[in-house]
Amino acid sequence: MASKPDILDMLASLPSQEGYTPIDRYRDFKKVFGTDEGKRVLREILSWGRLFGVPVLGNPVDQTRMAIAFGERNIALKLM
Repeated sequence: MASKPDILDMLASLPSQEGYTPIDRYRDFKKVFGTDEGKRVLREILSWGRLFGVPVLGNPVDQTRMAIAFGERNIALKLM
């Protein structure tokens, strides 16, 4: 039985960011998200970041939940 790969090992094996330019990033994102499937995945990711609605913060406002919600939203905004 093969062992399950460790997530940290998988992350460590990713290509280096050294020399990765904004135009490289643009081309990569366009290639990944330019298909119909990619657009659906991007929409799903953006919905996870609550980009299409108001984050639910509770009453009274829970500062931890608020920080998490805004962190998720910031990632979604960065993708845009």
